[in-house]
Amino acid sequence: MDRQTALLVLQLPDAPSPDEIHDAFEEHVFGLRDFLFRQTVIPQVFRAKVDRLLVATEIGETLGVELPCLDANVPDMAPLEGTAARVVRTHSENVGSLRTAMAATLDPACLTRLGECLVRMQLQYLRWMSTWSADRALDEVHARPMRDEWSPSELAAALEAERTGQLSSAETSQRLEEEILRIRTLDATAVTA
Repeated sequence: MDRQTALLVLQLPDAPSPDEIHDAFEEHVFGLRDFLFRQTVIPQVFRAKVDRLLVATEIGETLGVELPCLDANVPDMAPLEGTAARVVRTHSENVGSLRTAMAATLDPACLTRLGECLVRMQLQYLRWMSTWSADRALDEVHARPMRDEWSPSELAAALEAERTGQLSSAETSQRLEEEILRIRTLDATAVTA
């Protein structure tokens, strides 16, 4: 990447000061990290943000800007195994660990590794949940927007109640079916490459 392209991406004039470059670069990377940190993990959308972090790494190298990375290690991820409720809880803990690691860095190369891991973990989770729920008929279930994710604690509680035969309200049962459909739809539309 040449200097002009890097400045253009950061929306800077032709001859910015070193402080202007640093501030614009930090703001650019912070926006990408903030998205990964706060939004529902939709693999295709997150993959695009991770690709933008790769570009940000090039921008930093081209303009000679470095941002801090307090810990470059990707945290260990617990395997997705056990009951569906346990898998939901484990996945939530894994995502939380990755997002905590993201909070400790603004370095785009570090964030790229963490973002890649987040996408891979989400794809594994979607595949596990889709396979687990494959026999469940969802033809009459109302589709929810992809970003309308049910909280992991509520989803896990509903799955555990269902597994143990506890009665759930009609609203909770419906919401459970809608969340399973949302997960299966995300899995079916996920690009794994």
